[in-house]
Amino acid sequence: MCFLSISKNCRTGDIVQAEEIKIMNRDELISAAVVKHERFISEYQSEYDALNSGTSSLIQEIDALKKDVESAEEKSGVYDEKKHYAGHEAEEELKKLNAKPAEVEKIQKGIEDLVSSKTSDTADERKAVYETLCNDIKSLDADVSVLLAKVDAAYKAYLDGKELGENLAAQKILLDQKQKENVENKRVDWLKKRIESHQEALVYWKGMK
Repeated sequence: MCFLSISKNCRTGDIVQAEEIKIMNRDELISAAVVKHERFISEYQSEYDALNSGTSSLIQEIDALKKDVESAEEKSGVYDEKKHYAGHEAEEELKKLNAKPAEVEKIQKGIEDLVSSKTSDTADERKAVYETLCNDIKSLDADVSVLLAKVDAAYKAYLDGKELGENLAAQKILLDQKQKENVENKRVDWLKKRIESHQEALVYWKGMK
């Protein structure tokens, strides 16, 4: 059944023909509603699948980064312990040597600086501490091979820990970026809700047949 809507222009008096309005019967209305919801579901589902695939990959990447960060943090603590333990052994070895008090004090200070936990100095500055310390030890009139080995172990632990710390900092920055990307991706959630809404409506209209 069809009707024509006719109205009159108040200013000119002209007759204006509006758009044709079709009055659907019950079956046509239900069929049109079913088609509409099926179309929306198809469109939204395609976009959702594409975005959700990327989101799943992003979540997997975030989980992997979290594990890497946790592992690196544990290793960082181990390297710090190795450094201080080697420094302690070096101090104990120094006590065994028949060195002058001034020499002992100087080398003791060098060991403390080498194994220091401060982060304000650069790698070059710590290297200079290590080299000066080794030279001071070699100047002693004694067998210093064991002491030098302990100092070398402490310095190696420092280098390994520093490298790991730099990598850890980069991983944390990347993890933070990926987490922000995941939070900002709200489109996937919106599409999911729209699909569910149209699916519910589709069930309703199909049940009306």
